[in-house]
Amino acid sequence: MSHALTEAEVQEITQPIRDGGPISRLYATGEIQEDLFAALDEAAANEVNDERYKRIMDVVTYVQEAGERPPVAGWMAR
Repeated sequence: MSHALTEAEVQEITQPIRDGGPISRLYATGEIQEDLFAALDEAAANEVNDERYKRIMDVVTYVQEAGERPPVAGWMAR
């Protein structure tokens, strides 16, 4: 059974897949914009490790549940 990701887990999972674009913005600021969905889907499709694939898909679920939002104050300190 999966659990809702914490902000720290989102940062941990997205750190190695930063792309200089939407995934990097989520990692650094917590910002979620429409282009993030496609970027995460692409990162998941390119992942060969099953466990990392599942974790990226957990981030997709987190992003879907959170919805679009501007940068989050204090995101990196969480």
